[in-house]
Amino acid sequence: MTIGDIIREHRLQRNMTQEDVAMAVGTTKPTVSRWENGEISKIKLEMAKKLSKELYIDLSMFVFTNEVLFPGEYSLINSYREADAGTKTAVRKLLEIGEFEKEE
Repeated sequence: MTIGDIIREHRLQRNMTQEDVAMAVGTTKPTVSRWENGEISKIKLEMAKKLSKELYIDLSMFVFTNEVLFPGEYSLINSYREADAGTKTAVRKLLEIGEFEKEE
């Protein structure tokens, strides 16, 4: 999944048109189209911040585009992070993964 795919998916989830997004972040509809179809994959930080805020996209997704998480995966990660130690252990056992280097 590319950053363009993420932008499109989040835009559609919010029932916004490309023009709506363009107006909200201060750009043009053709630019939004080029982001979504991959013609522009490097988005400047200030614009990424605006898109992140408007479309509820994690800002890190604009940096780590080679391995992008699906929107539902972010909620799973956040739920795991908020879980108590016993729940985290149970999840790791269920998924057959070991301990992480960084644990709270």
